[in-house]
This record gives sequence, structure tokens and C-alpha cells, in this order.
Amino acid sequence: MLIDKVGTYLGYALAHGVDESSGGYPQLVLDCQATHWYDPDVEGYVEVEPRELRAWLVLYGKDQKPLFNCDSAKKVFGWDGLSFQVLAEMDISQTRFMFRVSENTYKADGSMQVDGIDVDTASPTRNISSLDTKGLQALDAKFGLAKVAKKTTPKAKPTGAPKPPKASTKKVETLKPPRPAPTTPSVVLLKPGVGAAKEEKTGNTTRDDAWAYISEMIPERALSEEDRAVAWNEAIEKIHGGPDDDTLTGEEWFQVQELIIADNIPF
Repeated sequence: MLIDKVGTYLGYALAHGVDESSGGYPQLVLDCQATHWYDPDVEGYVEVEPRELRAWLVLYGKDQKPLFNCDSAKKVFGWDGLSFQVLAEMDISQTRFMFRVSENTYKADGSMQVDGIDVDTASPTRNISSLDTKGLQALDAKFGLAKVAKKTTPKAKPTGAPKPPKASTKKVETLKPPRPAPTTPSVVLLKPGVGAAKEEKTGNTTRDDAWAYISEMIPERALSEEDRAVAWNEAIEKIHGGPDDDTLTGEEWFQVQELIIADNIPF
């Protein structure tokens, strides 16, 4: 029977292999069999009738960079990360591990998906998190709070400043620094491993709809709230050429949305 409930499970891999994702990236495929489910009411694992769910864990993304699933596979199964062949041929059938299950992100049919794996001693609950100073500043910038504070906060006048020295009678020519030439940002999306440019999508959306769409398409396990805010500001800088997001057009918001999606979904 298939797993049909969201939650955190303990179990084993009935079978596994290493394959390519639809985007051509290496992925670890696991047939996960659950033996225990974490019951938040009793704050502990309870034994359940064995149920199964297949996991597709993409290991590497753009620029051949390892993803969090790669680190998880190393930690859980003791893989050294040096050979996909070794990973495919390892005997992991006796290794119990934890895996989290959520509703399928890409199919609205009530099916489940495996979000990721971890060692069986990992915490089954997700604690409340709060951004650090950098992350909070990024949120201020995203929602315009930093700009409002800058406009409304009066500048303090210096007190007790020393008198300036007497001006020299020698004429000195003052040179103004040259103003940098305005640049027009451009976004070129490339197919993985191919030098040719990918066809750029066009569309129209709003700031709120773009943020909601990005949050829906990229789960927090793949891009944290802090990193999403940073990626948001960087995308605005690339598309719009500045942080003033009040003046972006609907087409620019769509480009911001697609740039972040393309940078963080490896297929």
C-alpha cells in the first residue's frame, strides 16, 4: 500500500538506483518502506503497517553543484560522493533512515511525495525559526520597509564639530567624478550543459503573485525564506537595475519570477 498521510516516517529502502532526472541531472531513486510514523500527539514514533512511497532525490544541479539531497545521501548511507556507480551498487537495505512526506507539489491529485531523507536519529519536528539580521534586512528591502524608514527617519545634526581650516588662496581645480554610464540589465537563461540560449518566456504578473508563485514552486527545504528574500532582491537588481521595486512593470515582475525559478529548479 502507498503512504497516504503527510508526516515524518522511519523506514528502509526496499530498492534503490541512480538515474537521470528529466533535466538530465543525477538523481537517487528510493523505494521507501515506512515502519514507523511520528505521532505529534504522543511526541514519538508509533509502529505502522508497512507502506511504501518512491522518492526521486536530485543530487546535482546547475553548474554541477551538489544539492542538499547529495549531502543527505552521504550522511545517511555513508556514500563518499566520489562515484554514482558506487552509490548504485551499495547495499543500503539494512540502513534505517528518516524521511518526510508532503502533498505532491506538482500534482494536485492528493498524491504524496518524499521531501528528503535524514538519519533516523534526526529531529522529527521542525522548530520555529527566525531570520538573522541579514535575513531581516532582506525582508525589509523586499517589502519596502527599509525605504520607508530611510525617508521618515530624521538625520541627526552633528554637534561640537571642529571649525574647518581656512581656505587656501591657491586656486585648486575640482574634478567631478565621472558618472557611470547607465546599463541595461539582461537575462539569458541557458539549458543545462548547452551553450545555446534557452527561449525566454514572456508574461505579466504582480509582485504579490510572483512571490506566491515562487513560494509554491520552490519549497522551503530547497530555498529557505532568507535565501528566497536574497534571491528576490538580486533578481530585481538584474531585471530592473535597482532596488526600487515600486516601479517594476508587470512584464518585469514576470521576468523576476522566471529568473528565480530557473536558478533554483534544476529541471
